[in-house]
Formats: sequence, structure tokens, C-alpha cells
Amino acid sequence: MNKAFSIPPASKRLLTPPEVLAERLSALVGGPFLLSGKTRTDGSNIRKLVARTLENYPLPPAAPDDSYTIVPPRRKGVPRILRDYVDTCIVTSGHSYNLQVWNRNPASSSVQVEFVSGERLLAKDVRFVFVRVSPDTEAISSVVILSPEYIESKFGRFGKPTIKHQLLISSRARKSIMDRKPPVLFYPDTPAVTGMVARKFRAPQGSIHESPASGGIMSLEILRERLLGRILRTRMGPAATKKRGQALEMLVAEHLGYKMEESELLAGGYPDIRNQALEVKVQDSPTVDLGIYSPEFEESVSSCPGMTTFGIRYLIALADKETGLVEGLVLCPGMRLGEHFSYVSDTSYKCQRSIPMEFFDGYEGRSLYDP
Repeated sequence: MNKAFSIPPASKRLLTPPEVLAERLSALVGGPFLLSGKTRTDGSNIRKLVARTLENYPLPPAAPDDSYTIVPPRRKGVPRILRDYVDTCIVTSGHSYNLQVWNRNPASSSVQVEFVSGERLLAKDVRFVFVRVSPDTEAISSVVILSPEYIESKFGRFGKPTIKHQLLISSRARKSIMDRKPPVLFYPDTPAVTGMVARKFRAPQGSIHESPASGGIMSLEILRERLLGRILRTRMGPAATKKRGQALEMLVAEHLGYKMEESELLAGGYPDIRNQALEVKVQDSPTVDLGIYSPEFEESVSSCPGMTTFGIRYLIALADKETGLVEGLVLCPGMRLGEHFSYVSDTSYKCQRSIPMEFFDGYEGRSLYDP
């Protein structure tokens, strides 16, 4: 993407009016867009497509280097198409679209760019460009530009920020696991959990989302015996990491004896397989998203009475980014992760707002602003 887009406009009043943006982006409607099935890739490609389209028209004049300051540290939360203060979103299928905005409350007056003149660009000034792509035809069916004010007035306020912790698995650490025979990093349960686990396998009777009961939790040795040969060398498919994670969760649950319905995965929560105090992750990039709980610090886990983040067990499948082939496994208590991997020192967060898909259905073949 053109580096010019990373520079803010010389003034807020010089931004392209949103109605004009909608007119310019109407050229995308009906055009082809090949979906890769990977959320980040498709999102990046949509952003580049929008940027290339806007390049066909005069951009707002750029702010001189010494005339502004990007306020958030390391530009976190600032729109990628900064010149026209635009964030892009790709909308495909499902009952609703979950708008996730990282590191800023979209409807707030939080300052993102501050000019020497005293003028400011705020979080609530960002324009969201939703590009609807039909998975059936792989063509763009509509473009809808929405302001944060419109989104909140029509669909409700943005949800409270969710803090996101991450674990960094370096290439060296990953290789050290791959070099093992078999390629598995394993540790037994912590002493605090040992007294709660069963020593022999017994098929579970309830749901994966039921709280674990003492004596009903399979030991990590049993999990290793049940899962090692069934998960290693499994191909998770060329999908987005989130979908790969859901597929792995389903696979693990079935191999542990649970009778699963796909809808159960949508319940979410921590840990993923609560009944076994087991968190399931796929690592196909350097970082692993840990969610709101991190075993870097010990804290009680309300969904697993009597347990802390140190005792929660982690199964991390080390998968090839392109093929989805599981090449190695990590199976250990949370407290052991930091001995081999690094925690990202700062946290990111996201604000969310669900938008019904029927809203976008009403604007097929059009490009418009705050309808």
C-alpha cells in the first residue's frame, strides 16, 4: 500500500467528505474479489483494494512532518488509511458481522492525531468502510461507509474493551520442539492440580462447558496418551487461525470422548474445554493469542473453581501456516509456558459491536454513507 496513506491530512477539514468517498468507491461494486479463507489476508487485500481505488482521485494534502503527532504509542489503534482517516472491513457470510476495533474505543473522543495548530483527529472521526463480498460469486456486492455515531445509534454501544494477551513462540523455540522425538513439549500437572485428576481414562458424560469436578479431570499423562498420535500430523486446513482453533477444539473434544455439536464451539469462554480445564490453541504465526487470561500472572479462574491460571492446562498445536499440518505439540500447565516462550510485554484490546447481516443485505449493488 502507498506509504502516503500512513501520513495524516494537513487538516481535519481537508478530509474527503464521506459521501464523496462512497461515490468514488462505487467503482468496486460488482468487481471480482477472490477469497483466500484467511481473515487477515482477505482483510489486508480489501484494504489495499480500497487504497488503490482512492489513489485514482486527489488525496487530501499531506501534513508536513513537523506539524503533527501520532498520539497512541507505536500508532496502535490509528487507522491504516490515515490520509483519509478510514478503516476497512470485509463482510462475507453469517448471521451477523462482528466489528472488532483494536486499541481504541471507536465512539470516544480519544485523540489519535494532534496537530501543532491545536486541531485533533479523534477516534469518533474514523470512517468505517464495509466491503461486502459474496462467497458464492466472489464479487463485491456493496460498499457501506458508517460513522461510529451511526453504528451506536442503530446497533447499540460498543462493548467494553476486551484485553488480549499474547505468547511469543520464537522460531528457535519452535525448532527445539520439532527436534524432539516425538516433537512434543510435555510437563505433568502442577502439584495443586494433581490431587484433582483421575489416573485412568473414563469417558466423560457431560458437556465440555461444564465446570471440572475433582476426580473427573484427566491427567496430562492421559491427555498425552489420548491425543499425541491423533493430533500430530493432522492437517487443519488452509483456514483462518480462529477457524483452525475451533476445528482443533472439536477434534480434541471428540478424541477425549465428548459427543460434540458444532454449535457448542460458539459458546466460547476460558478455558476452551472447561470440563477438563484445558485451553486449546493453534500456533501458525509467531504469536499465540491468549485472550483475557494469561498464565504470566497467577489469578483465580472463576469457571474452574479451585484452579488458577498456573494450573490450567494448555494444548498448543504448532501448525504450518500454509498447509495447516500439525508439526509439533505443547502440552503442559500454564505455569510452564514462560520457561520456554515469551509473553508480549504490553497488551492489546478490542472493542466490539455486532451488526446484523440483514443490514448489509438491504444495500446490495450500492455504495453509500450512513444510510
